[in-house]
Amino acid sequence: MSWSGLDVERSAASAVHPASPRWLLLVGVGSTALFATLTVAVSRHSGIVSSADIQWHFWALTHRSEMTINAARWLTWGGATIVTLPALVVVGALTSPRGLPVRSRIGRGLLLAGIASLGVYAGLLVNAAVAGVRPLETDWAGTASGPSFPSGHTTAATIFAAASVWALCRRWSLPRQRVVIITAAVGYAVVVGLTRVWLGVHWPSDVVGGWLFGVAWASLAAAAFLLAGRRWPSGFDRFARATPG
Repeated sequence: MSWSGLDVERSAASAVHPASPRWLLLVGVGSTALFATLTVAVSRHSGIVSSADIQWHFWALTHRSEMTINAARWLTWGGATIVTLPALVVVGALTSPRGLPVRSRIGRGLLLAGIASLGVYAGLLVNAAVAGVRPLETDWAGTASGPSFPSGHTTAATIFAAASVWALCRRWSLPRQRVVIITAAVGYAVVVGLTRVWLGVHWPSDVVGGWLFGVAWASLAAAAFLLAGRRWPSGFDRFARATPG
């Protein structure tokens, strides 16, 4: 592709970039509303949700094998905070604007991981408040602790995926690059969530709740970050320079 073609493609990418406060707020508010609705349904033991949970839980139990269980045990580590938070520090540092000193790069990574960790712990507060009951321990093929809703592994994986998309798409902005990044991130969050059901430690509604909560937190946090950058541009200048559009 010619340099002029690349310039045109980059201009188009900037024009359609979804990381605007308005778009992020829309996604965040919508995800929050869906999560709140699901939380009420789970808390009140809605017949529709409970029936679907039991149906899909027993489907997983009857279709899993030793090989798929072992694979799920490895893949589920992708939602552990001891994996996701250090990985975000690395992602934030590597996607920093060229020319920044190492200390500033690490600082950006720590900021990204810090915002994500707040989301994970907010999810734990909701988890404690709802106090959902997990499937019977005899069905477990993995380890778990605490109440069930929303799934902590799924929440952490979703926030990590969304934060990584945010950082990586600012560095690689061509449409085809974004498609690859977003597809990989969505696939990662989906797989981690499904492993929790496959291992029998979570109901499907727990996993859906984790996805919704993670998307809501990441979207609203990104929107707040952009709006704060507009309100106090001097304090956020070194971070805003990396934002396209």
